[in-house]
Amino acid sequence: MARHRLASVAIIAGTVVAIVAQRGAPIAGPPLYDGVVVVAPYAWLSPPHGLHSGAKSDRETFPVSNGGFGAQTQEQPPQAQVSLDFGSLLMPAGTKSVIVTIRPVPPPSVAPSDGIVAGNVYRIEASNQAGEAVQVRPGSQITVILRGPTSLLAAYVELFAGGTWTSEDTDPVGVPDMYTTLVGSFGDFALVSPDATWVPDGETGPPPTAAATAASAASSATGDAAPQTSATATDSSAKPSDGSRRSGPTANAGSAHGTAGQGSCLPLTQIGAVAIGLLVILAAGFIMTRPVRPPGS
Repeated sequence: MARHRLASVAIIAGTVVAIVAQRGAPIAGPPLYDGVVVVAPYAWLSPPHGLHSGAKSDRETFPVSNGGFGAQTQEQPPQAQVSLDFGSLLMPAGTKSVIVTIRPVPPPSVAPSDGIVAGNVYRIEASNQAGEAVQVRPGSQITVILRGPTSLLAAYVELFAGGTWTSEDTDPVGVPDMYTTLVGSFGDFALVSPDATWVPDGETGPPPTAAATAASAASSATGDAAPQTSATATDSSAKPSDGSRRSGPTANAGSAHGTAGQGSCLPLTQIGAVAIGLLVILAAGFIMTRPVRPPGS
């Protein structure tokens, strides 16, 4: 009987330890592990020396009956994404579907007044099945997410329209080098580093010439080519990247735009406490189920 009392006390103690650990740092649900998140090097439209080319585009058609859409370029992870609901759009009469295009374009000749373009400029457009332009409804917003190259200590999304760059409120998304903003129109978007001396990690030469930029733009017009390396590229030197906005880091736990699921990250102290509690319970169960030997046997 003394052994059973000891086991009962151990079970209660182990249960209390596990409950206290959970109450101290609650687990919202079991962690989800659905594979390794592959982060490919940043793909440039016109790569600096030593970095990767192969920036991709995306063109998709969405029936209006869907209620909304999300489109993204085909890198891993995507380097440009857009999402919205159709209630945010002004669509010409008779619109049955919306065609969304995202493609990298050469940077404009006008540079931002508050920094330097860091990565590709992406043109995001929408039209209906007849080719008529679709616009964002006044007062509504769409979500734009951009990924940029590494080594950015700070960056924010800017919209280029009418010959002017406009800074947008930007937040990190929570996956490598991605930043999101809400904007009121389609157009040309880019990440801008406020550090005018910023250079991409791994760059081994001077910036590309205007002729090289135009040639890369022509070769990437369809966005269907597989990512490739530039003539002087070295895999070990090219990294993915991006920057962050003036607002402080408020990274989310993941992204709802095509990134792989992420497991919950638990403090080691909580894991250890729960493990100890479970071991105590298992040990107590073993004691209770162990056969009792008769005295003198």
